Amino acid sequence: MADLALRGIPDELHRELKAAAERNHRSLNGEILSRLAASIRPAPVDAVTLLARIERRHRELGPIALDEAALRDLRGERQP
Repeated sequence: MADLALRGIPDELHRELKAAAERNHRSLNGEILSRLAASIRPAPVDAVTLLARIERRHRELGPIALDEAALRDLRGERQP
């Protein structure tokens, strides 16, 4: 495994990382590695769960009718 040194970490960021590490029951190094890995390797999307959330939101919102005038308003275009 390679080693990497970080320099010039602002004090506030260091405090926030240490606090996050404690909350997540990790070492400071473990917290930084976890966050770095998550930023490079995003979590896989569960398509079934995502579709269920979309369907539930669609039911909650109900039908949305957008006519030409409503679309112009949303775009900030005013018709005289």
